This record gives sequence, C-alpha cells and structure tokens, in this order.
Amino acid sequence: MDACPSDEVTIKDIATSFRGVVLDIFGVIHDGVKLYEPVHEALTRMRAAGMRICLLSNSPRRAGAVASRLSGMGLGPDLYCGLVTSGEMARAALADSARTPALGGRRYWHAGPPDLADLLDGLALERVGQIGRADFLLATANMEEGDDLLRQAQQRGLPLVCANPDLEVMIAEKRIRCAGFLAARYEAIGGRVIRFGKPELAAYVSALRVLDLPTTQVMAIGDSLATDISGANRAGIRSALVMTGVHHAEACPNDVPDHQVLAALYERYDAVPDVLLHRLSWS
Repeated sequence: MDACPSDEVTIKDIATSFRGVVLDIFGVIHDGVKLYEPVHEALTRMRAAGMRICLLSNSPRRAGAVASRLSGMGLGPDLYCGLVTSGEMARAALADSARTPALGGRRYWHAGPPDLADLLDGLALERVGQIGRADFLLATANMEEGDDLLRQAQQRGLPLVCANPDLEVMIAEKRIRCAGFLAARYEAIGGRVIRFGKPELAAYVSALRVLDLPTTQVMAIGDSLATDISGANRAGIRSALVMTGVHHAEACPNDVPDHQVLAALYERYDAVPDVLLHRLSWS
C-alpha cells in the first residue's frame, strides 16, 4: 500500500486481505441522521465473508445507547461483533475509585447538553452545578461560549475529562464541533486534559480485544484523519480513509478526491491512511 494513497478500493478488496475491521460510525456508517445507502449490504457481505467487525466510536454515550440508535436505523447487532464507545471507556475508567485522587475528588461539572449529562449516573461521583464546587470537568460536547468558565477551571487546576475526542462531525450537511474541540481550547490556556477514545491507543486495544485478531489481520476504517487515521497509525493498524465524512467537502469536491488537498491534510494532521474508500460499500 502506498505511503500517500491515490487509488480507491472497496470493502470487497479489503476482505481479500484482512479478517477484521475496526469501524467508525459517524461519517462512515451514517450521516448523523440516517444510514448511508450501501452500508447495510456492505456489512452483511462482510459478515458473510467471515470478517469480524468492531464498531469503535467517539460517541460520548454508553455503548448500549449507540447500539439502540443503530438498530433504529436498521443496523442490528447481528452485523457486528462488538461496539466500543469513548463514553463507555470514560465511564469504566471513572468507575475505578483508584482514579478519584488523580482527578482531585468525586465532584464534577458537566460541559455539554442535558441529554448527555447522564454518562456517569450511578457511579460514586457527584455532578455539581457550579465549577467552583467541582474537582474535575466532564466534557461531552463543545461549548460555543464559556471562555470565562474554562479560565476559572484552569486557574483552579481542574483536569478536564474528554469523553469525545472528535474535533468535529458532520450531522447531515451541518458541521458540528465536539468535545475534542473544547479540550483543545482548554489545553491552549494551560489546562490538563484526559482523553478517552480515538486516537488514544487504549481505544484500539479495546477494539482488538473484541476482534481477537492480531493487528496484521485488521484494518481500521474511518472518516477523520485527526482521530481515526491518526489513532490507527499510532496503533500500527492499516487504515482506510472514507471520503463521506468530515473531509468530504474539502477533499472530495464533486465526489472526486483532490489528492493535492489530501496531501496537505495528511501533513496537517500528521496522519496518512493506507488506502481511500469512496464510501462504505461492498463493490
């Protein structure tokens, strides 16, 4: 495979060389609203070919909630072997009482919408309404405002737990900034960030555990150079960049990859896929 890929492949091509895939969700399986048209057939054929599939998402939700949403879109659990989310990873880590001293205590302030506020419910932790009472921050989404709150948290030395390292995702045609963007803002003012999910190595270790396959027999497929491809590069896993997600408008105008733009993006994110996928389709 080329160091700077120019040829597009299909899932059928990948199936001849790999036994398993670590598969992203947003921008690959669906657009945030509905499944991409060829995805169901592609996953059905992958499973029929004996491929093992682990869905690995930077969703700040629990894995069961993401699985339920996928089922509602028509993609049932029979089409994959396991599902790992950054939200589930964050929850599992914070359920470990040994981590509490490193976070400064049990009380946290949530940065994100109300429908994402329940990630840590049921744990021996307390959600508080004021940063002044918090021991750490939990970020599940970006805050368009809130610079004063971030500065207040940084001045108090509060760590920020990022449950979704994505910088942005596409929901239908709209570009949405994620918790990873907020985390980057916090780091820029000197704040300490603890990330769960891609591109962290632990996310790929979890996915490989689900697949029960060596890295040489696995390909990671995603739409984001900053997380999916960067993480696969770090983990030593071959990777495919799908052109239906966050880089589509910039790097695939008129549905044709612009390789000059892609080369600049590879340099910007210090991440290079092994191959390109026009979309997640069998052929």
